[in-house]
Amino acid sequence: MKRLRALVLLASALALGGCDITASANAPRDAGPPVTTGAALGGLIGSKIGTALDDQDRLLAYDAQINALENGAAGAPVPWRNQRSGHHGNIVAGPAYDIRGAKCRGYSHTVSINDQLQTARGTACRRSDGSWTAAS
Repeated sequence: MKRLRALVLLASALALGGCDITASANAPRDAGPPVTTGAALGGLIGSKIGTALDDQDRLLAYDAQINALENGAAGAPVPWRNQRSGHHGNIVAGPAYDIRGAKCRGYSHTVSINDQLQTARGTACRRSDGSWTAAS
């Protein structure tokens, strides 16, 4: 079991290596929407999927991703949908666990782009400042 967990963490780290940090989930909402760069979202859903999304898709996906990581029940999908583009997805976060004092969660993010499903899997950890980053 420990070896499997180590392999999963290693695969996640390799898949998400070099990813940018997401904006803080605790950022004040009256300051406007968080700036979601392609690199930040790419770290969460993969650059191949992220490049196929428009700015509104990315914002909706990002908000749902942070909501799933912060508040989602383990195994419960957190959906998002862009009525304009027709793109939509679900994020399913796993149970929270501790890595070196940080709250971490594995997740899968399935996106439908032009009726084609694509899934990204990874692990994100919450930093002490409230931001989420790819586990390494």
